Amino acid sequence: MGPHGISRAVQRLEFCDCKKGLGVKIIGGYRELTGEEFGIYIKRVIAGGLAALDGRLKSGDLILDVNNISLIGVTNERAVEILRTASVSNHMSLLIARDEESR
Repeated sequence: MGPHGISRAVQRLEFCDCKKGLGVKIIGGYRELTGEEFGIYIKRVIAGGLAALDGRLKSGDLILDVNNISLIGVTNERAVEILRTASVSNHMSLLIARDEESR
């Protein structure tokens, strides 16, 4: 079993010069009305953004944490807030899981 209870391979990606954000759209998260937890996934990598130019983040990647702040069990809104706060620091460290299940 890997970090965060994930049984698939994970990797940490580091980004600098990210004050304008990574240029990604996310989907998923905890839904308060239903109590469902879907995880936070990269929905889309925006052309011309830092993530697109870097090439390591892909649609379907599951984001487990940002700068060591877990995204497990957070709402989509909270995940966006965590990502924005991290981008202001100009350094982002993302722990992601990528495999066919996460796509």
